[in-house]
Amino acid sequence: MLFIRACCLAVLLCAISVATPAAADDGPIATLIPRAGPVDVSLRGLVQKASGDRILPSSAPAAADAGPTASPAPRAVPAARSYPRGFNTYEALIDYAKSVAAAQRDSDDRLVALAARQDTAIAALQAVFDPRLRGGLLRARADLMDDATLAALRTQIADDAATGRQLVADGAVAAPAGRWRLPVLGEDTQDFGPTPYYFEPGMTYGGVYYPHFHDGTDIAVAWGTPVLAPARGVVVFAGTMGDGAGVVVIAHDEGLVSMYAHLENRVFPEAVKAGDTVQAGDRIGNVGLTGMTTGTHLHWSVWRNGELIDPLSMIGS
Repeated sequence: MLFIRACCLAVLLCAISVATPAAADDGPIATLIPRAGPVDVSLRGLVQKASGDRILPSSAPAAADAGPTASPAPRAVPAARSYPRGFNTYEALIDYAKSVAAAQRDSDDRLVALAARQDTAIAALQAVFDPRLRGGLLRARADLMDDATLAALRTQIADDAATGRQLVADGAVAAPAGRWRLPVLGEDTQDFGPTPYYFEPGMTYGGVYYPHFHDGTDIAVAWGTPVLAPARGVVVFAGTMGDGAGVVVIAHDEGLVSMYAHLENRVFPEAVKAGDTVQAGDRIGNVGLTGMTTGTHLHWSVWRNGELIDPLSMIGS
């Protein structure tokens, strides 16, 4: 009888031990792998260690259902960039905006070049590690690429990805610029180019001097009409110039700069400030009657790679 009781007690203790959950600190707890962006996806698939004809991930791979690649994001603005708050002359303002646009264009071109070089490197690795591309399993990886070349290619990919991430953080974009639109819909009261109006200053344009030249397009609309950005860009200046005109200047893709003058600067709240990113169709101000003007209208000027151009030539391009 004593033996039977001992056996029953042992069985009961075993059942209790099996039902008791493990302590919260038993063993390592797995952490979630954050969803990777497009650049990280490339790095995860390429910066790896090779073992024979197989590729072994250097870290745990992300989930296979990471989802489709996101569409290109708007141009980012680095927090460290500081824009001047005021300019003594329009020439100084536009010169500064041109330098910002040129720097953006160079960064964009560099990002596109890095992306193309990474595509080439990816294709080279695929040709080495994918049996379907290298000619079957009978051809070893070492027959196509030695270890030194493989290591150099991986280093290049990692370095290019790091540089690309920094360029994006600094505001570079590789997506197409998109078509321009009119900032307002109204009556074209004065075109770009030579003019008989005596109050327009003289200018040399295309190697020819003109006694009176209008450096933009004037569009007459009702006071307070919203002015919309014609394309994406970064606001370089938003404020009042020395002549009292409310002005906004934007640095766009491909070395383009646009200026909007005679904006209302007393009644409507400030739509943008220097350093803001804007997309086509975003409100950047309202038509006013500020500065030296004879009526309510928007004065719109555009420069490409430092050269003044007809703003209307950008529509639809």
